[in-house]
Amino acid sequence: MEEWTMTIYTGKTEEAAIAAGLTALNSRRDQVVIKVVATPRKGWLGIGRREAMVDIVLKTVAEASSAAPVPESSAAVVRSTEPTSSAAASVAPVAAETATDAPSASSEPTVTPQERRKRREAAIEAVQDYLATIVEQLGIDATIDAEAGAHRQVRLVFTTDKEGLLIGKHGRTINALQSLAQLFLNHHGAAHVELELDVANYRERRAATLSRLAESTAREVVATGKPIYLDPMPSFERKQIHAVLSKNRYVTTYSAGKEPHRAVVIEPA
Repeated sequence: MEEWTMTIYTGKTEEAAIAAGLTALNSRRDQVVIKVVATPRKGWLGIGRREAMVDIVLKTVAEASSAAPVPESSAAVVRSTEPTSSAAASVAPVAAETATDAPSASSEPTVTPQERRKRREAAIEAVQDYLATIVEQLGIDATIDAEAGAHRQVRLVFTTDKEGLLIGKHGRTINALQSLAQLFLNHHGAAHVELELDVANYRERRAATLSRLAESTAREVVATGKPIYLDPMPSFERKQIHAVLSKNRYVTTYSAGKEPHRAVVIEPA
């Protein structure tokens, strides 16, 4: 029995995507089953922009698929009107590809660079919806803007009048949100994208604080001749400490411990 796999067609609008699919399948609208996977969005400076994406299959295939149980991980995702489902709907094509019971790579169609880019943009769009839902549940009214950073880097900048609540004590809240967002991308086809969350220039101010901490601690280590363990930090902050002291010939740095309690150690060279 033939399995119903997702066949994605794209267009600037949903109707354009459907028309492209009908043309490719050489079929009429009443001969197919159409499911909207993602609606079009303009994005911001090209980040998060995507075309409409629809899944179109011939009714004979859809009927054969409905006659037998389909594993949940490989089932096509139907667009929902619930606000919290937008993230899952946006990344449905990726979820279908990564299902454990999917066909082998040799039997799957080749993914073009253009399609890969569209899926990456859809994942970035989806993670914005994902974060917006979490922040709303925290009682924070905020907007999120995407900004292109360096190669494969994306910054999501929050605008809110509750900056302190969003940052949290020692940055714990925004760091936790950044970790969740990065995991979301890793599991939805954009593992190569490096994501940074920011609000009220917190990252820039934090980087300056870490630089001063690294330098003052290094002076103390040289003066006492004893190693010093800094407080646990996320990996991207530990990298900043290592970078600041990388050219200091009087001290060496390394990380010790296990996440989330991994910390930088500064000791005499």
